This record gives sequence, C-alpha cells and structure tokens, in this order.
Amino acid sequence: MKEIISLLAHFQEQLQVLVNDFQKVKNTVYDIYKENETLKEENENLKRLLFEKEEEEGKSADTNQDNLVRLYKEGFHVCHLNFGETREGDCLFCMGLFEDDEEVEVE
Repeated sequence: MKEIISLLAHFQEQLQVLVNDFQKVKNTVYDIYKENETLKEENENLKRLLFEKEEEEGKSADTNQDNLVRLYKEGFHVCHLNFGETREGDCLFCMGLFEDDEEVEVE
C-alpha cells in the first residue's frame, strides 16, 4: 500500500509539473496572440496612412496640372522660359508641357 501511495504522490508531482509547463505555454501563446493583434492593427493603420498619402499626392499632381492649364487659358506663360508673363498667341514650350497629358485641352 505504501508503494501505491508513493507512486500516486510521484504521479501527482509529475502532473503538477505538466500543469505548470502547460500554463507557461498558454501564457506565451496569449502574449504572442496579443502582440500579433497589435501588429495587425498597426499594419492596417500604416497601410491606411500610406494610401491616404498616395491619394493626396495624386490629387495634388492633378491640381497642379489643372492650375497650369488654367493659367495658360488665362493668357499667361507656364513654360520655364517665360513663366508668368503675358503671352500673345500659343507658345510651343507651354503646349509641350501639356502634350504628355492627353486629357488636358488648352484650347
């Protein structure tokens, strides 16, 4: 009988070691899970900021082109040679700036 009680006590100690190890693994997995969730959220925020910045830059480029077209239509040079000066007739240098953008009509 003493042998059985001794075996049960030893078995209980081994079970306690396993329970402690299991708890450590469980805590580690939970910490990794929390870190993963935080990193996912951070990643989504960074993507959102990046896409917003790209959209703003795209809009800014369109706005700049629109401003140049508007200035040209109002009768000013937009080329680097005579920028801001009043023009008479068409300027090949100014129109050259608009050739790359087929959507722009300067007429």
